[in-house]
Amino acid sequence: MTNHNQSTTEQVTALTPKQMLDGTAHYLIPMYQRNYAWGNEEIEQLIVDIIDAQINSQTSSNHKNYYLGTLVVFERLQPSSKHKLFEVIDGQQRFTTLSLLVIYLKNHFEALDSDYDMTWYKDKNIEFESRPKSTETLDLLLSDNLQNFGHLREDKLNPAIINGYNSIKEVMENKFNTTSFNENQKPKISIQEFCDYLFEYVQIARVPVPDETDLNHYFEVMNNRGEQLEKHEIIKARLLSVVEKANTNEIDAVDKQPMKTLIHDTWEACANMNKYVQYGFSPTLRAEIFTNNLNVLKTNNFEELLDVYKKSASQIEDLSNTEESSEDSENNLNVKPKLPSLFDILKDSFSNPPNPNDTADKDDDDGNSETYYSLVNFSSFLLHTLRIMINMQSSSQQDIALDDKQLLTQFETFIIKPSVLQTNQSLDANQVLHIDQSLQNNNKITPLSQVKTFIYALLKGKFIFDHFIIKRNMQDSKGQWTLKKMTKRDDKNNGYYINSFEKENNDKLVMLQSAFHVSTPTTNYKHWLNAVLYYAYENYKHNEIGLNSLDYLHHIETIARAFMLRRYLTDEPDDYHQIIYQTSDFSQISLKNDESDLYLDSPVIQIKRYLRYGSIRNIFVFNYLDYLLWKKGNGPKFIFTARSSIEHFYPQNKRDDKVFINDKNTEDTLLHSFGNLCLISHSLNSRVSNDMPDVKVKYFSDGRDIKAGNIDSLKLLKMIQRIDNKKEIWDKTMIKNHEDEMLEVLMQGLNLISEDAES
Repeated sequence: MTNHNQSTTEQVTALTPKQMLDGTAHYLIPMYQRNYAWGNEEIEQLIVDIIDAQINSQTSSNHKNYYLGTLVVFERLQPSSKHKLFEVIDGQQRFTTLSLLVIYLKNHFEALDSDYDMTWYKDKNIEFESRPKSTETLDLLLSDNLQNFGHLREDKLNPAIINGYNSIKEVMENKFNTTSFNENQKPKISIQEFCDYLFEYVQIARVPVPDETDLNHYFEVMNNRGEQLEKHEIIKARLLSVVEKANTNEIDAVDKQPMKTLIHDTWEACANMNKYVQYGFSPTLRAEIFTNNLNVLKTNNFEELLDVYKKSASQIEDLSNTEESSEDSENNLNVKPKLPSLFDILKDSFSNPPNPNDTADKDDDDGNSETYYSLVNFSSFLLHTLRIMINMQSSSQQDIALDDKQLLTQFETFIIKPSVLQTNQSLDANQVLHIDQSLQNNNKITPLSQVKTFIYALLKGKFIFDHFIIKRNMQDSKGQWTLKKMTKRDDKNNGYYINSFEKENNDKLVMLQSAFHVSTPTTNYKHWLNAVLYYAYENYKHNEIGLNSLDYLHHIETIARAFMLRRYLTDEPDDYHQIIYQTSDFSQISLKNDESDLYLDSPVIQIKRYLRYGSIRNIFVFNYLDYLLWKKGNGPKFIFTARSSIEHFYPQNKRDDKVFINDKNTEDTLLHSFGNLCLISHSLNSRVSNDMPDVKVKYFSDGRDIKAGNIDSLKLLKMIQRIDNKKEIWDKTMIKNHEDEMLEVLMQGLNLISEDAES
């Protein structure tokens, strides 16, 4: 640890980003800190939180300050310097991101020749101890010399910082530019208004540690500190409180404790999103809630769950009483067995998750024990469950946001105080079957009935999520997507995993779900997941099949078509809730014609309009095409990965441009057409963005093993194959031909032309 000397006793100071970054103080990221690691999800969440805070503040006559977090620092004494120097102990990821955001804003306004005042930010005030690449990368970004990225060696730059800057650029364009390629509503505030709020009302608490602090001990405490009480834990407490406060007309007094135990166990079993829900219950309860092989949810509603817990509580009480009832119980042949010992409990090997590689058809097992990684966290999953439950209950169709910042509010509205859902006379038989038994007997919705309904929905939803939604197997070196259900043999305790469906359909489901996921990695916008869970929840059969694989695959494919036709390829998109919960027949989904479209009889013309650079609403249009290309087969091994940069195969910033010298900036230039666009990763974009197509092809052919699956996109592969080892050049004719080929694949996938249609 570096020696420190501190003479000041500065108190906690609330600073705006402008005050923190204006150069009055300098900040050092010490060498013992990890490298910059924030990705697109964390960066987008930070920016979205600031935007939401600014919009919410507009409802008040005065702007409300927004607290962004803390920056824990230790002041290094610099006698000869006019600047204070703070060593950053905690909060460096947020601080670095804010620095990158301000650099982007300065570059943005200077590029527009805007009169927005960013002159206060003259130079970075963040340095990286013993990491010259990080410091030099920030200098390069601040000089806005981005054109050099593709020509500088990787060992001269910090790619994580470059990726962070590119992520900020992408998110800001998405939020404040209606022509951005990512889907977005029209911005509710301007980028200038965002900056005004950011620099004046956002606040960070700079917290100095006392000068006598033992920093080694501080890090031990910080790395092992308990987490704050999370929102979902508050909600669990509120649900248990509803049971405790229920009167005798609603619940028998003897049922309260089993019910509270049931709620607690179910909540905790579901809260670990990286483990299958069966692990959260004791061996005795598992056998009653699920079938013996544990891959079927046996209980059909909350009342059946409660009966299981009441029976379990009764058995435990009987066993306890029996042990105390007689000193000569060993001579009593009718005595019930003892409670299981600690050894008996630990001997149950199935209490721990089986190895993800322990499969019935496994090829290899290296003996490690890793859990699967979930697509969403528990707070987000609670909102998915709530949305499904409420829309199955309510005839008024409630659109519940999937934003976990609204978690407490949503549960307060629909569960704790369900004033929105007084009674419902429109439940059909299928809906009643899937929600709470109490609604069949009493069509009045109360807090207690909502708690019971939600807890069963949570258990069923998590079981469905575990078995029928993809996860990453992080034990695999590539983090492969998997779709497996957990099971065990009747004569053995140990569990293992098998494909959820037969291989062909299982593979298709993995590919389509992963195409959806990488298109919307942010949890707040996973509407596709809500649509899939809703279907699976409604159609799950409590037997060994669970879901029919063909029907399940067909429905997810219709969801993909619905999102494309009704959301991404029109100027008047339907909202997601309308598509998911108000579409009576997905097979009848058709292209939503724009009123201004003069070519209503030519859907391909409308589709081409929304596939041009600057008009693409969501990168799912690329991933959906890749899924369709993959389905056709005869390609290399391919998996969907996080790629969110739209790249011009023929570069748009070529200085000695001969192909587009006369029509580069025309409205219908082929430069910005779908035929010249491909989807790649940020890091790859920084390397090859300004290279000519033949150079890019050489990079992929020489530097990456395409046959091993190291290709960013199957559409990109098609582009490479058109000119690889051939004398042709990537010109307008080739761009047009490639676009026509890809549009035909899309049109067939969208059922707008038949599979045997001629090109």
